[in-house]
Amino acid sequence: MYADNHLGTEPITTSHWAASALPLDPTVPLVGDVDAEVAVVGAGYTGLLAALRLSDAGRRVVVVEAEEPGWGASGRNTGQVVPLMWGMHKTPQHINKRLGADRGARLNARAGAAASELFALIARHGIQCDVRRGYVCVARTARSLDKWHSTFLEWQPYGGRCELIDRDGLSRFVVSPRYAGGVLLPDGGHLNPLKLTRGLAHTALRNGVRIFGHSRAVSLSRLADGWQIETRQGRVRAPTVLIGAGAYADNLVPALRAVGSMTYCGVVATDPLPDHGKSLLPSGVAMADLDDPAVFGPVVDAQGSVVVSFLVGRQAPTLEAAQRIVGRRLARAFPGVALPPLRRIWLGRFLLSLDGIPRIVRIDRGVYAAAACNGLGHTLGFIAAQQLAELALGRPEAELEIPVQTPAQASAPRWVSPFLRSMVFPLANRFGA
Repeated sequence: MYADNHLGTEPITTSHWAASALPLDPTVPLVGDVDAEVAVVGAGYTGLLAALRLSDAGRRVVVVEAEEPGWGASGRNTGQVVPLMWGMHKTPQHINKRLGADRGARLNARAGAAASELFALIARHGIQCDVRRGYVCVARTARSLDKWHSTFLEWQPYGGRCELIDRDGLSRFVVSPRYAGGVLLPDGGHLNPLKLTRGLAHTALRNGVRIFGHSRAVSLSRLADGWQIETRQGRVRAPTVLIGAGAYADNLVPALRAVGSMTYCGVVATDPLPDHGKSLLPSGVAMADLDDPAVFGPVVDAQGSVVVSFLVGRQAPTLEAAQRIVGRRLARAFPGVALPPLRRIWLGRFLLSLDGIPRIVRIDRGVYAAAACNGLGHTLGFIAAQQLAELALGRPEAELEIPVQTPAQASAPRWVSPFLRSMVFPLANRFGA
């Protein structure tokens, strides 16, 4: 079951992606003691990508996963590969101001390339995860369209590509009278996230990485020559530990709870549409509504089901509540189109940083964590994974594009998370779209 009881609710139903994911390679629980050069906690995007980078460099890597690869956020999202990092709300100039001109420019360049590099990695390793290229951001008015087009153009010096689409041209991508046009981001796209995660796990195993599933890390302790991760039935010893479990690592490292604002996301899916979604998104590209105050970015998967995410407040939603939130948005975006009812709902969680910048956190000497990828695991998580691996390979902290911080330096105000969940997200769900 893809259940998330963190809100104290009944289990949410199995993820829509689980029905079509690749068979899972056997990842037996860790029993006994093993040694590694690098130990990785979490078999999601970040942990597996870091492990792959390290194994390519000849390092002996062991990954411990509490459940199975893709159980957490990496297997629960809508599969959107959003290019240009946080481009819709934060600009390259914002990053340069926050990080300084040199570091900001280097991080912007990595953001501009992250989506393309991920797709290249998928192709290189032959991972079958239903990739569809292209991502279209739509606007409701001509004024809004001009504003967002100007924002996306700011990414061009850093490798970001965009194409303005007028109302007539938009009909190739989105069939709706609601939108005045859009901005096509050719380097983005969408995919089956659980297939991707399991494909990464298969590739890592093939490259010599040892992955132990159903082996929750329950403690982390210092040794004379490194660190020890203890699970229920075994222990991993390594001089370097990388924590890539994001919002799901808070029990192992409680300090990570303060690094960002805990944010919950619900995802729903319909039965397959008779026309495989051609009446909504005829070219099959993912879309995002730039003018929605909440999250509205429907995709049509390889089977023709509509998959949509939405923000979750204090209570875990029922399928009926999700039907009201998401159904209203779909009806407004695609008037006159008869859509099948929602059939499945599941939850996930991630950490949100107020400035849009992911966090690389030094827990202690030789122990680093990546967190606060802001729900953009396919791009920000990709960058964070590379940064973790580079640290383990000896790159100095000062040379990284993402600043390395202590938990205290990276902490978010305590009031933000309850304020978002109690006030902002419910209002956005009520009045969004």
